[in-house]
Amino acid sequence: MYALIGARIKKAREKKFISQAELGARLGVTATAINYYEKGKRKINIEDLFRLAAALEKPVEYFLPAGNQKGNRNKTLTKWAKQEFYSLKNISVLGTVQAGEPLVSTQMVIGCLPLPQILTGEVDFALQVQGDSMVGEGICDGDLVLIRRQSHVDFNGQIICALIHGKENTLKKFVKDKSGKIYLCAANPVYPPIILNSETELVIQGVYAGVFKFPSGSPRAL
Repeated sequence: MYALIGARIKKAREKKFISQAELGARLGVTATAINYYEKGKRKINIEDLFRLAAALEKPVEYFLPAGNQKGNRNKTLTKWAKQEFYSLKNISVLGTVQAGEPLVSTQMVIGCLPLPQILTGEVDFALQVQGDSMVGEGICDGDLVLIRRQSHVDFNGQIICALIHGKENTLKKFVKDKSGKIYLCAANPVYPPIILNSETELVIQGVYAGVFKFPSGSPRAL
């Protein structure tokens, strides 16, 4: 289904003479994300499909693989919406990640977080935050960050979960300056950037895909 949706996204985009980068800018995503959508490599949720349809000035039914009859496409859209809103996806919480000074990794499954499919997209796992170095991005101590598993960054300034020297894990912004130097930067001026060099062993475990905040006054133990 997603391959066909992707093919229709590409067709509609090219008809409007819009580049992948331009479409991505309109939606707040990268050109790479648009490329993955068009190739069917990345699943698109119904919320993003509505935004994309608006950007391309097409009815959302145009992108749905339900034959040529509008009634069939409407049924597909309704069914898909219900599945995304009411189906839950269990996200494994794999221990903690340090939003402060890098911490020796304690990655293990400590619980499960059931979330509606429409909110999870391509989330692969979650980590519980320790520290306040990312408060400028709305990520606070005790929150659960949702992570999409991948080993590369999509854009400069992206928030990543990384393992340093094989044992210390941290949640920071990946920043590359004009000279080519790479830093892991906090979103809190109290914490200086971590400067990476040729001797730094860095493994990107995933990229930030969202945050889950516990209701006020509720226990944060899983």
